[in-house]
Amino acid sequence: MEFFASRWKEINSGFWMSFENNPRLEETKKNIYIRCLPCLEKLFEQLAEEPRSLLLEEPLNCWKVIVVLNSVEECLELLDLYQEEKFPVNCNIRGRVGSKDKNSSSVVVLFHMLDEAVRDKVMSDVKELTPEINPSYSLFYERGCQDTYGVLCGDWSTWGRETPVKNREQIPVIREKVNKLLKGQY
Repeated sequence: MEFFASRWKEINSGFWMSFENNPRLEETKKNIYIRCLPCLEKLFEQLAEEPRSLLLEEPLNCWKVIVVLNSVEECLELLDLYQEEKFPVNCNIRGRVGSKDKNSSSVVVLFHMLDEAVRDKVMSDVKELTPEINPSYSLFYERGCQDTYGVLCGDWSTWGRETPVKNREQIPVIREKVNKLLKGQY
């Protein structure tokens, strides 16, 4: 088993490449259409009402393990080491490599998963492997849509099925951001 990757894509001022341990990136594509788009559509509809709270379902079981490194080369080296040392695995491993800003001094590997046990396993694996590549790496995890829901609901560790909107003044901004995402305008 090995990682397979998409082409590099420039998005806004950054760049990203998806990867997965499936040659057709089937789980990545499936999750976009079966999980991410419906989740964003639900959020968009809820925000139309300018709610005091949001009903969260998908975001409660959506995780990112994030490894911050110094270069694309280090990120690719980590993926190479992961497949050499940890494959085969009994689950799908998928994510992205890139940066929101081409001029940033760091690049990240984002591992996406829908299960806390897989999250914890990937965290453990990455914590074991990354020091071989860069001893000054940074590693953490967060909810998958932290950058969207977090603006409205605050710290992801406090989210529940019904989560108060703490920053209601941000509703129009996030609704417009979600609208653009739904239209494919990154």
